[in-house]
Order: sequence, then structure tokens, then C-alpha cells
Amino acid sequence: MAEAVQSIFPDAKFAIGPAIENGFYYDFDLPRSLTPEDLPVIEKKMGEIIKANIPFKRKDISKNEAKKLFASQPYKLELLNDIEEDEVGVYEQGNFTDLCRGPHVNSTGELKAFKLTSIAGAYWRGSEKNPMLQRIYGLLFRSKKELDEYLTKQEEIKKRDHRKIGKDLDLFVFSDLVGKGLPLFTEKGSIIRRALERFIVDEELKRGYKHVYTPDLANIALYKTSGHYPYYKDTMYPVMKVEEEELMLRPMTCPHHFELYASKPRSYKELPFRIAELAKQFRYEKSGELTGLMRVRTFCLADSHIMR
Repeated sequence: MAEAVQSIFPDAKFAIGPAIENGFYYDFDLPRSLTPEDLPVIEKKMGEIIKANIPFKRKDISKNEAKKLFASQPYKLELLNDIEEDEVGVYEQGNFTDLCRGPHVNSTGELKAFKLTSIAGAYWRGSEKNPMLQRIYGLLFRSKKELDEYLTKQEEIKKRDHRKIGKDLDLFVFSDLVGKGLPLFTEKGSIIRRALERFIVDEELKRGYKHVYTPDLANIALYKTSGHYPYYKDTMYPVMKVEEEELMLRPMTCPHHFELYASKPRSYKELPFRIAELAKQFRYEKSGELTGLMRVRTFCLADSHIMR
């Protein structure tokens, strides 16, 4: 795929292109934004490369040689600087060479059923401080039958996607005016939510849990004392200064429950002390990570803790 992209965009800058489950992806820095209409064009070129049955040839060269070879590829140069070994592996296929530790099949002709599926944005090395690259995803199977079966299964999964079902059944909505990742449950969705909440509470009460309510925000000192703050501060919302206090929306419930337990002397006869809550929690998820009700910025967690 990288060779096909280079043939269409000679000035393309290449980042990384690993194998993943059922296929692969490659990140590119290109002179223009890709569209879905570009994928069949790239696929056609890939088919020509496969039909030509071009052999893959591995070479082990020094890092200095590799830097000269990839002098016009800034992302490859950055990767080379991070490699500690004196030698690196490169693979050649016809007129195309890439930095790769391998291994590979013997030639392009061994590749069978493939399909490019989607285009996505991806920050270089996963950091929003770095350039945004264009990622092309692809599938690869040993036979067309396996590929077709997989594609059929994916179509069936899409029909059962909770985002589609939620919209079709009028269960929840999102509003840009309310904010990204902040779901609004409709009357119908709320009926389902209440049924789940009642079931959870009833079950936990049967099992000896004490159900409680704790506030949705707390002094930042609570999270520093519990040890959560240094590890979760990047996914916590900013501090709100209220009079002499610094308050935060809570990203977890653990410290609140521990404070309830420590609020008075306890007898060993109370152990194990089981405490539970249907707790609202708030976490700063990046906009690109938000997905339906699976990745949101506010959610309700059936949270419980046991002190022994």
C-alpha cells in the first residue's frame, strides 16, 4: 500500500505501517486530504503490484546509511534516532524501500484477498502536539471467501451498533450545545436506565452492600491524599476555585468511599465493610476518543469497595 501511495503522491512522507488484527494500516503525511474515492484508486495500484509478483529483499544497513537513504523522510529519521542498535533492517520491493524489522512474505504475489476500508486522522506518535497524519486502514485474508465472510459479519455488527439502535429507538441523543461526550437520555432511555439501576441496587443490597450517596465534586486535596491525582490529572477536569477551596469534578469514587469508612471508629465486627454507589463520574476524554456511550465525558458507574 505504501508503494501504491507513493506512486500517486511522489512527495508523500511515510510514518509507520504495522500489521494489526485482520490487516494493517499506514500513516502518511500527504499534500492533500484523502477522500473515500481515493481508496479504489490505491487498491487498483496495489493489485498491479501484487500481480507483478515483486520479491521482497531485506538488507541490514548501518544507521548512518539509513539516514542517508531516508534523508527526505522526517518521520523515518525520527524513528532512526530512537533506535539504539547500530544496524537496522530495510526492505526493498522494486523501486520502493522502507524501514522495517520484518519479516515479510517472499513476494507481493503471495498476498491474496485485501481491501482498504477507511481513512482516519492520527497524530504522529499519538500526541496532539505533533502533526496530524492520514491513516489508511486495510484488511488482508488468505482467501476472498474469508474476506467476504468478515465483511458480511462487520455489516451485521453495524446494524447492531448501540449508536444506531439508540437513535432508531429514541433512547439517547447528543447536543453540541450541551457539549461533546455528554449524553442526554430520553424518556425511553431513562426507563431502561432506571430498570438497570434498580436491579443493581437490589442485587447489591442482597449481597450485604451499604448503598450511599457522595458528592460529584471534591477538594483537590482528596485526590492528592489518595494518590490518584498524579496519575489521573491529565484526564481530570480543571480545578474550580470556590472561596478558599479548590474543587474538581470527580473522575473516580474510591476516595469518597474511603472517607466515609474513616469518618468514625470501626469495629472488626463490621468487616468486611461493603459500600456501593451509583456514582456520576467525569473524565476529560479527547474529542477523537469519544464513541457513543462507550467513551464519554460523564457517566454513571456502579462502584463498590470492600474493606476487610
